[in-house]
Order: sequence, then C-alpha cells, then structure tokens
Amino acid sequence: MIRPFLIALDSIPSGRYTVFMKQKDITLATRMGILDAACRVVLNKGVSALTLDSAAQEAGVSKGGLLYHFPSKNSLIEGMIERLIRAFDLALERELAKNNGDWLAAFITASFVSDPDYNQLSSALSAAIASDPELLKPLQDHFVELQKKAEASAPSPQMGTIIRLAMDGLWLSDLLGFAPPTPAMRKKMLKVLMEMIKK
Repeated sequence: MIRPFLIALDSIPSGRYTVFMKQKDITLATRMGILDAACRVVLNKGVSALTLDSAAQEAGVSKGGLLYHFPSKNSLIEGMIERLIRAFDLALERELAKNNGDWLAAFITASFVSDPDYNQLSSALSAAIASDPELLKPLQDHFVELQKKAEASAPSPQMGTIIRLAMDGLWLSDLLGFAPPTPAMRKKMLKVLMEMIKK
C-alpha cells in the first residue's frame, strides 16, 4: 500500500515542490482534455474520423503535445477504453454508497444506468477494437475482476455468474439495439434481481 505524503502543519512546501505539483496537474488536465476531445470526435463523426490530427485539433493542442501523452492512435484508443472502464467504476462506487457497501446490489443498479453517450462511444470503440484484438486486454482484465467480485458477493458463485452475464447481456442489448427492454420492463427486471440476491 502506498502511504500518502504527510506535510507538517507548520511547514511550507518549497517553491520547486509547488511548481512540480502545478505542472503535474497541468499535465493530467491536458491528458484528460485530449481524451475528452477524442471522445467528441468519435461521438460527432464516428470512429473512422478519429486520428491523432483530428484529436489534437479538437483538443486545441499541437500534434507534438498530443504525442507526448499518446504516442500512437492505439495508445489513444487504450486511454479512451480505460476512461470508459473508469466511468463504470465510478458509477459502481456511487451505487456502493447507496447500497450500504453491498457490492452485488451496487453492480446490478449501476448496470441499469443507461447513458446514450456512453453506449454510443462504447459501440464506436468496439469497432476499433475489432481491428486490433490487443486492445481488448484492459476490458478482459476488467471483466475478470468483475467476475471474481460477483462470485464472492452472491449467495453462490453460480448465481453471481448468472447475474454478471445477465448484466453483460443488458449492456449489449442497449449497446447494439438488440430489442432493449422498455423502461417499464427495466424497472420490473431490477426489482426481480434485487429480490433474487436477498434470498
């Protein structure tokens, strides 16, 4: 475990430390800004329009500035995929707080949150991933972790697996428009699943 730095209350960080932290914040903000811009390009024009040049132009940075953070188009797509994973993890954290730390309940409720932009971006990136299977690795690792937690949190590993696969199916149904359930049906499904895990 990495322990946080502790600064004495009566000490003042050196100028060099302050400049370093400001530069670090600027670098992170630039990286996030580039990812936001790349997402806008994909959402507005499609994944075929995503290039290093288009992302740099949308972000308002030089191509050299973009290459500092993302040396290739694949690394940019990897960053976007990691951003999507993080978005779901944040939704899961919010639901954990609402469900008193019940991971499985939080996973189910987070999976029922539908965001059109998130789904559109996921669909577009899926097309990019199809051309390079190596880009699947972060998603595969993420699903392995979800599976472990589902098994550990459910009344049985089998039920955890069934629920995880059901949530995957819901996601794909929304993503690809495969007869997605109506809002009324989603509400009933959520109720049934929540009752199922309480038994």
